[in-house]
Parts: sequence; structure tokens; C-alpha cells
Amino acid sequence: MNLTDAAEVLGVSSRTLRLAVERAEMEAEHPLAEGPWVFNRRGLETEAAAKFVARVRWTNREGAIPTSQQSKLSFSTT
Repeated sequence: MNLTDAAEVLGVSSRTLRLAVERAEMEAEHPLAEGPWVFNRRGLETEAAAKFVARVRWTNREGAIPTSQQSKLSFSTT
């Protein structure tokens, strides 16, 4: 299956899955330089895949920095 299908099966974004593959956290093949990533369904059912999904969901649970804690960006008017 392709990257989009595999991300949907795992419940993560395509970008998150692609980055995990590039960091060797997930198994996939990229047979052609300009071609798609190819995933094996059995590879998505491994313990490593389950740990990856759990980590992604745990990280996303924490959320972004609240607006009240973010710094203001100001531009010079000169």
C-alpha cells in the first residue's frame, strides 16, 4: 500500500509516517527515487508500529503552547 493508505490504517498523518520511515522507525520501501513509498500491511501490525502510534498519540495529547504563553511578534515600522 502507499503512504496515504498506510497512514490512514495507522491513524496518523502522511507526513508523520513519512518522517518515521526516514528515521527508520517504520519499515517501508522506496524502490524508485521519484516513486511512492510502499508499505507491507504486516509491517503495520508489528510491535514497533504499535509503539510508534502510541508515541504519536501521546505527543499529540499534550497539545500546542497556549496562546497566552506565546510571545508577541512585532515588526519595525521604520
